[in-house]
Amino acid sequence: MTDRKITVIDGGSAQYWRERKEGFRLIHEAERAAERLADAPMYLHGGYDEDGDVIAIENLGPHDDMEDAIRAIEANETAVSILVAQGRTRIGICEIRAVVDAMAYDCDGIEDPERNPLRGPDTD
Repeated sequence: MTDRKITVIDGGSAQYWRERKEGFRLIHEAERAAERLADAPMYLHGGYDEDGDVIAIENLGPHDDMEDAIRAIEANETAVSILVAQGRTRIGICEIRAVVDAMAYDCDGIEDPERNPLRGPDTD
């Protein structure tokens, strides 16, 4: 017997539409962060050292923004349900683990070898 969470939808309630609006806002924010991440330079110019060489600074801001956006989606049940309904497990290059887990087939506790970091092609 499978336990399923049954979601009751009241499409006429203001709360339902607030939750949907917030979920889509979080998804859109993550899509914008993914675009910025794809276009961002890997390094920034940090000035010059005493020898006149350029000091390169890693541009971690876009990566941090993307991580924050993915965490916000994973913390929002409505955003996760929207992405599950769309069948989207990634935004940009980032996998959304909560969506993957929600879409995963229930194998009654049997471990998926592809998701086990201790297993590899040569550890059969």
